[in-house]
Amino acid sequence: MKRFSLVPAFAALVVAPSARASLTPAMDLAELTETADQIVVAEVGKVECQWDKDHHTIFSTVDMQVHETWKGTPPADGKIALRQPGGAVGEIEMTVVGMPSFTVGERALLFLHKARIVGMGQGKRHLRWEATGKRWLAAPADNSTAVHVDRRGQIMGVAPSAPESLDDLRSQVRALLEK
Repeated sequence: MKRFSLVPAFAALVVAPSARASLTPAMDLAELTETADQIVVAEVGKVECQWDKDHHTIFSTVDMQVHETWKGTPPADGKIALRQPGGAVGEIEMTVVGMPSFTVGERALLFLHKARIVGMGQGKRHLRWEATGKRWLAAPADNSTAVHVDRRGQIMGVAPSAPESLDDLRSQVRALLEK
């Protein structure tokens, strides 16, 4: 399969304003919650990829069944559809560094603004069932493109976090929404 990326590999080697385009400001749970107009736990039902009308960009449409709505109005039919750049059509795959990917059957906690993921990969937390603890665990957010900028303008990456129980995250988000 042929692959290409919107962020060329050499961009990481060059310090230039265009290289910063692939970086996103780091967002903590409070910022994700405040920015999102909808926070849901949803399961992926279908992922379809297609070219745009000019055949320049591949977009993925992700159809999801909502299981829980923590913020915003629950969809009337219980479904949401996300559209984002990236995906594979035939032999060609387009990757957008930092953009979350989705797999049919996957369950995730999503922070959305106008049906788009907030903060790129930071706004999606993959969920897995932990049979021994009989609970859902949320994987750490993808912070691969998230950065902090200190007072001197120095760019610093974000340290990885540990998985958290979905119940704990739900409680934290509800507490933030009550403020």
